[in-house]
Amino acid sequence: MSEADLHFEFYRHLANAIENEPKRNGFVFGNVRAEYGENIDGFADIVLFDSDGSPAVVIEAKAPSGSGRSRQEIDPYAPRVIRQAFRYAGDLGAPYFCTFNGDRLVVFDAYEEGVPLLQRSTKSYEISSLQKFASTFLDEISRIRAGEAQWDADDDAFVERIKSLHERVSPELEMSMSDHLEDNDEFRTQFEKWTTSQGIDYKGEDEADKRHIREEFAEQAAYLLVNKVLFYKILESSPTYSDEMEPMTVSPFSVQQDLEEYFTHIVEEIDFEAIFDHDPIYSEIPLDPVSGQIRDFVIELDDQNLTQFDSDVIGRIYEGVIPAERRNEMGEYYTPPAICDLITRLTIDDANASVLDPACGSGGFLVSAYNRKRELFPKERGSHDVILDQMMGVDINRFPAHLSAINLALQELSEHTENVNVEVSDFFNVRPDTQRFGRVVAGAGGETWESGDVNGAVGGFDAVVGNPPYIRGRSIDLDHKDDIRDHLSNVDAEWMTRNMDIYGYFITHATAFLDDGGKLGFIISDRWLDTQYGTDLQRFLLENYRIEAVIKFNKQTFEDALVGSTVVILEKEPEKHKREDHIAKFVEVRGQIGLDEIESVVREDVESDQMIVTDEYRLVANRQENLRNIAKWNVLYMAPPIYFDLVALNLIELQDVAEMHTGLECGSNPFFYRRMTAVNDLGLEEYFTPLLKACGQVSRIKFDDEDAKEWGVLDVNDLVEEALNEDRDFGDEKVKHVKNWLAEKEHGNLLEYIEWGEDNEHDKDSDTCKDRDIWFQIDDLEDHSPTFAIPDFVWTEARVVWNDANAVADRQFHNIHPHNDIDKKLLCGLLNSRLVWLLREVEGRHAGGEGMTRSRMVLYESQELRIPDPRKISEEESEEIKSALDDLLECEAELDIDEDNEDVDPMELKEEERDALDHAVLSTIGLEHRLDDLKQSVEGLVDLRRAGSGDQTEVLVNRTEEKEVIELEGVEEARERTRLTDF
Repeated sequence: MSEADLHFEFYRHLANAIENEPKRNGFVFGNVRAEYGENIDGFADIVLFDSDGSPAVVIEAKAPSGSGRSRQEIDPYAPRVIRQAFRYAGDLGAPYFCTFNGDRLVVFDAYEEGVPLLQRSTKSYEISSLQKFASTFLDEISRIRAGEAQWDADDDAFVERIKSLHERVSPELEMSMSDHLEDNDEFRTQFEKWTTSQGIDYKGEDEADKRHIREEFAEQAAYLLVNKVLFYKILESSPTYSDEMEPMTVSPFSVQQDLEEYFTHIVEEIDFEAIFDHDPIYSEIPLDPVSGQIRDFVIELDDQNLTQFDSDVIGRIYEGVIPAERRNEMGEYYTPPAICDLITRLTIDDANASVLDPACGSGGFLVSAYNRKRELFPKERGSHDVILDQMMGVDINRFPAHLSAINLALQELSEHTENVNVEVSDFFNVRPDTQRFGRVVAGAGGETWESGDVNGAVGGFDAVVGNPPYIRGRSIDLDHKDDIRDHLSNVDAEWMTRNMDIYGYFITHATAFLDDGGKLGFIISDRWLDTQYGTDLQRFLLENYRIEAVIKFNKQTFEDALVGSTVVILEKEPEKHKREDHIAKFVEVRGQIGLDEIESVVREDVESDQMIVTDEYRLVANRQENLRNIAKWNVLYMAPPIYFDLVALNLIELQDVAEMHTGLECGSNPFFYRRMTAVNDLGLEEYFTPLLKACGQVSRIKFDDEDAKEWGVLDVNDLVEEALNEDRDFGDEKVKHVKNWLAEKEHGNLLEYIEWGEDNEHDKDSDTCKDRDIWFQIDDLEDHSPTFAIPDFVWTEARVVWNDANAVADRQFHNIHPHNDIDKKLLCGLLNSRLVWLLREVEGRHAGGEGMTRSRMVLYESQELRIPDPRKISEEESEEIKSALDDLLECEAELDIDEDNEDVDPMELKEEERDALDHAVLSTIGLEHRLDDLKQSVEGLVDLRRAGSGDQTEVLVNRTEEKEVIELEGVEEARERTRLTDF
């Protein structure tokens, strides 16, 4: 797209957006003009006007291709582009101006008094669709003018500026590198040797893979180049180092040569090898295509206050420019500074606290811990080295570890940094309280091997903080998993499941490094709250820690990590009674809330068995002893108050009154499962038996003969047994013999169908088919014809199917075979009450689905579903439940006739009958007065799933203007009735 095309395209979409909706947030936009100028030197690319004709914003657009102009002009942060747009805005009197290149648009405040131009407030946007962005842009400009939009923070704006520069430089370096590889045999040989040393066979790759390798290399080269310039300018501006450094000035005719001279000087005279002295191959790429951009960047940094940033800017630059997919392979995710600060506030209470980050990455937590300790430390010179001596970082990845060291060294530029204690190692290779004979340390001066007695033993930390890698248990190499688990004997946890995700092992290993009373603060995935392995981790926490708080965020915390997040704040406590009596807090953050408020929520004393609800958060406080009785702590974030009353009762588990197993896994659904209309057309009806295939097939509780006419499953077990009813060994000829027998007995249609299946390789579809002696014989169908079936997945309505048709149930159901002494109809009534529905919603799990999140229950969760004991229900109560069930079944049968009527909600039409069943079931446990609570709770939980993965958790309880405190009455009552035993 040429520059003119880009102007016109954005202009056209803006004009359409104004025409469709001129008034936004109280402001009315007028027209938009392209190539506009009145008595000014040149023309502004695009000018947007208010309805009164006043210029609202000037937009300077540059085409992504450069359009034959200097390549640096396509960077929206390039100083000359900014100055040009500012000049147009000043001439026209527009309060805001933008620079724009098709991929990114940056808004600037044109009249920020007393602030240098390149340090003015900015707001950056990445654009995927110009058409969609045009309307967004108008909304944003109106919000900025109304004072409702926040400008990018200084460090955010600077990171975006570096990211933009990297985006522009990387492809130019890749092109330069490609040309150099083609023209220079020596460089090509050097590059091929270097890639081989990295385990990459560049020479043997096809052209597409070669280009991918070059692109990755160019991205790294661009990152190193930009960082070296930035770090040099930071040190140059420091009074500590400025006397030893010459101000960086580069000639437009010798950019590459001048930069190398500066970098060589700083390595030889001052140090900082970690940043300035990298593999020589990176410096071999000709910089001619980007020399103008790099020189402008050097000049631009002279106008930047590089000492203003108080967060992990270096780490954020690393996060911004190294592609997410590459960091994700190592489980690396950047932690927002606010989360780092929250955790260090809650774990570091003393200026002299010793701190460990076992997965320090680029140093975000260490920087936050440094600042926290600096706040607590007396203001005296020399405290910089004292603080650093009390801090240790570990990271398996060399480059981020060096960034941590640099990050810490630069926190106090007025003092020389003698030592930064960041170790390059796998955390699981570091053992607490042992003397080590050597280690690799990432310091400001580069990688160092230290030998001998290295700072004595490691351990006894007052705080361990961090963001462990996110690597699923199944993704950990088996040999590495054995090495990781080797530490469990040190913390008496050999019993822990091997399915643990790696952050769980970080917690167990970090425990050995903490002093008694020391605190651990991690941000980790929330999967442990809702999984089987999570139960083991919960047990470990209860046996080692006072749980100060588990903070869950109802929105994704990391931009490029598709996982939920929890912050755990723990205090190591060796005495059991102190752990058991401690009140743990489970906090769900629901909306915008400040760090001070979260900190006060965690630190405030709260009585046990309370739920506190505000618009910003929900808190459930529980005595730790009681947590042993809750298999999945996720329920503490979503369960309504009535749930806690239910679990306090003497309910039994479903598996106490029934045998249960998952439904049929046939091995090849397209072969074994057929619609009965197709079966009839093929003349195969005598070989198929009714099938309960999926929950979408079921719209009511009772699955009868009429419903069973839709699907069937191939059932030839009796025929196969008859064919093999001879006293001889068929060996490998069984299938051949059965097929011959079918031909002889005139089962031609069936034989033809089997051979069609073999022609289409259905006999090889799965191990299930391949492992059978007769691949088309399912010999256990009777076991999969249950009395009742629980769907694995449900959407808007949960039900347990009464299999009146004696159909075979697929693996999408869990089969229920009641014991002989159980009244089946009574059990059906219990299972189809909202009481069981509520327990399913809370104790099951959520899975993504189209339109809404689905409720899922795996087999063991279904087996543990709690119900009133049908053996202890009186005859009168039983008859009331069964009568109510009959009325509900009859109502559903009648509703089935009108199911196509879109104006009628079947749920509402059967509400009276369902209420009667729920009332009868609740009466058996003395909670008939809680019917409305039960209904509202179930509706709220379904709405939660409909909203999608928990974004709108307010539906569980009414939103309130003031704090609402709910006493969880049943919890204390249950404690008195049943004392919990140790694991």
